[in-house]
Amino acid sequence: MRHLDRIFLGLVLVLSTLSFSKLFGHNVGGFVTVMQQVIPGEARSGDVVTVTGYALDAKHVKELYLTNGDNDFRVEILEQNDVAIRFKVPAKVPTGVLRLAIIVAGRDDILEQPVFLKILPLLSE
Repeated sequence: MRHLDRIFLGLVLVLSTLSFSKLFGHNVGGFVTVMQQVIPGEARSGDVVTVTGYALDAKHVKELYLTNGDNDFRVEILEQNDVAIRFKVPAKVPTGVLRLAIIVAGRDDILEQPVFLKILPLLSE
């Protein structure tokens, strides 16, 4: 799938939350997976990172990736609940700013999320 298509699908998912929320007057974030924040915003290979948002539990999010648009790096999910996912940054992920992406239940394509993680180089020993 092309990079722009993945970004578009991710944005549609986020924007659909806003539209339904206004239409029905209640929070539908529990039904639509949305990532809002990555803590910390910078990490190295092997570090544990937390992403927060809505509908992040295992029944909604099947897989989590770091992506630069060309390459997707699957991450190991350590803990997962409705509002947060803790994951370990893979060993062979390149340095630079990477976007988080997910595969949600009922879909096989990767949906890029509106959150980023800066991967720092490993410290010299």
